[in-house]
Amino acid sequence: MQTVFIAFTLKNSSVAEFFVSLANRLSRNYQVIIFSHATEDHDLILEKSIKIQEWPSRRPTKFVDFRFLIKNIREHKPEILIASFGAVNLFILGGFLMGVKHRVAWYHTLTSQLEFKRMLFWRKKYLYKLASRIIANSESARLDAIDAFNINKKKIEVVPNAVNDPQIKKKTNQNKLVYVGRLHRLKGIKVLLRALAIVKERYPNIFLEVIGGEDEAGIMLELIKLKEELKLEKNIKFVGNQSKDYVLQAFSTAYCSIVPSYYEAFGYVVIESFSVHTPVIGSNTTGIAEIIEDEVSGLLFEPGSHKELASKLLRLLEKPDFRDKLAEQAYISFLETYELNKLVDNFVEQSFIFK
Repeated sequence: MQTVFIAFTLKNSSVAEFFVSLANRLSRNYQVIIFSHATEDHDLILEKSIKIQEWPSRRPTKFVDFRFLIKNIREHKPEILIASFGAVNLFILGGFLMGVKHRVAWYHTLTSQLEFKRMLFWRKKYLYKLASRIIANSESARLDAIDAFNINKKKIEVVPNAVNDPQIKKKTNQNKLVYVGRLHRLKGIKVLLRALAIVKERYPNIFLEVIGGEDEAGIMLELIKLKEELKLEKNIKFVGNQSKDYVLQAFSTAYCSIVPSYYEAFGYVVIESFSVHTPVIGSNTTGIAEIIEDEVSGLLFEPGSHKELASKLLRLLEKPDFRDKLAEQAYISFLETYELNKLVDNFVEQSFIFK
């Protein structure tokens, strides 16, 4: 039986859920070994035949991790290496040097979302040339990878992110809005606060739950100051990072969720919101606009325009029947395109990597 190595972090997250589903599906025909760093407590269910290796370092970027990988390649002779995030560099370089046939890198993040460092950019560009296949999680990510790293179009394909159907449907709180994401200026959180201030004038009981941790120095102080300036003290609650279960429960009772990012390779929170029958108002940009069909499964607004976002929010609040129609279409869109097991099955059955 041939062997597949898959590198990702085992924890309760949508990314880990995706790769666990892929590992379980591949375990029918391959010996699967997962390489994880900083393994956290989780409730992900793995097939018994799957083995787990933990990197020597907390993040697999050191020589000791490279030596650990080479040792495992020599021992198990894998046919396929699949890597995401921090493990991509080692998997691609080690796989190339050791002659592994399929060296697959998952492309999650747009270059516009990253701090530009010339040396790291050129290193990544060189390593992508050593990959045999690159999987982008959206069309925007595919085009970004081609333009930024001069990747051969024939070497890259799109496999969107996906999540399990949580089968949650709860009573909607018409006054509740939800934002989930890192607290960073590129996520458009200040745009959302300014839009909320406009909405509050007509709906004084409107309430925004902000789920996510600070990811930019000083951003929380700036948001607190803006909240006070806009007199939103009673209308916003910052709850920090929370579990995936908490997020899904929050989405399930929200009137709608908002994704105001300036750039996004793929909006995981969009499909998570869809999966619990909650429509999304999102920026008309990159990966977000690929998921939301405007006026069908949600609403789109011009990135950075708090006035247009406020107008979209007011429209939903004034038309609950329209909101409910969007909610049901959002769930249908999720089932058809972003349900995890269906998508993984299609990927494994159709990709030449596994032939």
